[in-house]
Amino acid sequence: MDPIRKGYILNFMSVIIMAIGPLVAKFGLLHISASKAAVINTMTVIFVSYIWGRISKNKVQLFLEKKMILLALFNGLGVIFLFISMDLLSPVEIGFLGRFYTVFAVLLSVILLGERLTKIEMTFIVAAILGAFLFVNKGGDFHSSVLGSVFALLYTFFFALTNVYIKKAVSKDKNSNSIIFTNSCVSLIFIILYAIVVGDLFNGAYTFEGISLIALSSMLSGFIGTILLYEALKYLRFSIANVSRALSPLLLAAISFPFFPVKLTALNITGAVLLMVSILLLTFGDQRTRKPSEN
Repeated sequence: MDPIRKGYILNFMSVIIMAIGPLVAKFGLLHISASKAAVINTMTVIFVSYIWGRISKNKVQLFLEKKMILLALFNGLGVIFLFISMDLLSPVEIGFLGRFYTVFAVLLSVILLGERLTKIEMTFIVAAILGAFLFVNKGGDFHSSVLGSVFALLYTFFFALTNVYIKKAVSKDKNSNSIIFTNSCVSLIFIILYAIVVGDLFNGAYTFEGISLIALSSMLSGFIGTILLYEALKYLRFSIANVSRALSPLLLAAISFPFFPVKLTALNITGAVLLMVSILLLTFGDQRTRKPSEN
């Protein structure tokens, strides 16, 4: 299979799986606090990552390097802010605000990776972002907590920074599963410290419903979706791979609709169409013009 085509397939699979995770996590947060959820999330990823290494006969390695510790700090902050924002907002709002990840990802890829975008690619990217914002626009019906929105923006920034740092500082010969394992092990230290500081780690109950739902969400978004993304980044430019992920609010909205109905206006539908068409044109254009060696 053509490497670029393989990258797009892996990235699309990651988008679908990661669209399901927030809905499952939101139900889990009805039974457990955000800081506990962050701890359970990271522990689940560590466990699943280790088991997958055993099953695949490619045992995980722990990379105790300075750059991996910095990577884990970015990731840990992203996880903490993610669950705080999830606790304050609905899954649909999280999906919408999460598209600022695309903005941060593109900016960081240009600033830190030195990636260059052609004029036509920039046009498609701007159109995709515009479509995402039109889809988000709810007029007077969109009431998000200001604090929740701030934390949502913070989590998108730190996850974008985490992924761009992987592309910049982590060599391609490192196994994706081992990167996730190391990242999660070190992140867990920061997250536990946070839970202790807020006084929530040992206070309150750890319910079965909360633990199981957060664990399921973590396995989907934190491990399966993430490892597919890391594999996709081996074949795709960072900016292109992450603009394609702007489809996730549409998927999340569709999945969440039975539980959190969303009223769509003509403006929202226009934005959805613009978003999908722009991403399709961007994807097919990149696949046609780029060679594997350029990624």
